[in-house]
Amino acid sequence: MSALVGIEHPTATDIRADPGDWGIDVMVGSLADSILIWQSKYFYDKLGDSQKKQIRESFASAMTHATTHGYAVDAWTLCVACEVSAPEKKWWDTKVREWSKLYPHVQFDLWDAPRLRRKLMSPEAHPVWAEFYGPNKDILEARKTGSEPAPVAAPLSLDETPTYDRALFVRQMTVAGISEMDAQRHAYFNADLLVRDITARSVPAQLAAIAEIDAVLLGSWEDAVADPATAPNAENYEPSARKLFSAVMKETRGVVAPVELPLRAIHTRGLMHRIVEDARAGWVHDWRDVAKRVDSSDPGELVT
Repeated sequence: MSALVGIEHPTATDIRADPGDWGIDVMVGSLADSILIWQSKYFYDKLGDSQKKQIRESFASAMTHATTHGYAVDAWTLCVACEVSAPEKKWWDTKVREWSKLYPHVQFDLWDAPRLRRKLMSPEAHPVWAEFYGPNKDILEARKTGSEPAPVAAPLSLDETPTYDRALFVRQMTVAGISEMDAQRHAYFNADLLVRDITARSVPAQLAAIAEIDAVLLGSWEDAVADPATAPNAENYEPSARKLFSAVMKETRGVVAPVELPLRAIHTRGLMHRIVEDARAGWVHDWRDVAKRVDSSDPGELVT
């Protein structure tokens, strides 16, 4: 984040927690005078109650430490890696109005996923994009000499996995009677991060590889639905759905990824969940109706 902020503010720097960071992720200015703060929150799914609590605590920490250590906060910018819904945006706008009454000298801003994408797409941000999302420098150098190394399997995220309470892929598993979902959520989380990264890189070979894997996975699901042994039905609603789920997920283990994008088994499993999240597949026989109900329901009704 400091690299992105540094495009407009060359003196931007990160603050190391030792043991705390005074409520500062990235700052510009002087801790002996006044500063601008950027607070990063790695929320990939939503701004739920727990996320809102973290945001409130971060702002409170920033202002408390400013008072304790004798400097002013001129601006506080929240950075989140997700798109916000209308209710979430209203919550943020309401909090800004509330905070502005308490701290009229502080300017507030929100960098959500669309804002962050636009910033990374600007010509000025190209060096930042190349450093964090572009082709690996070692690979570029190897290509020049004709000794490109073998591709390395896509990495896994160590960040905390979101609950995805309102996600369609979770709802589809719930109606199928599947209750143990921690690994499924983790697989979706890593696959979603991977696809976002590949989309940002826009490397044609990798985009084609993702499209190929998507087609293979969807084809495996269609084959399983067509097989009477694994097709879901109304008579054995949940058992037949779980049988389909098990058959399809076992097939994901054998998917061979193109050489342009070596994947781990968790990524291919997660990519299957992304197909379900896109309402292109499901587990119960009336999965399309489930998708329609989720699309039209109040988000609060979908918490599992």
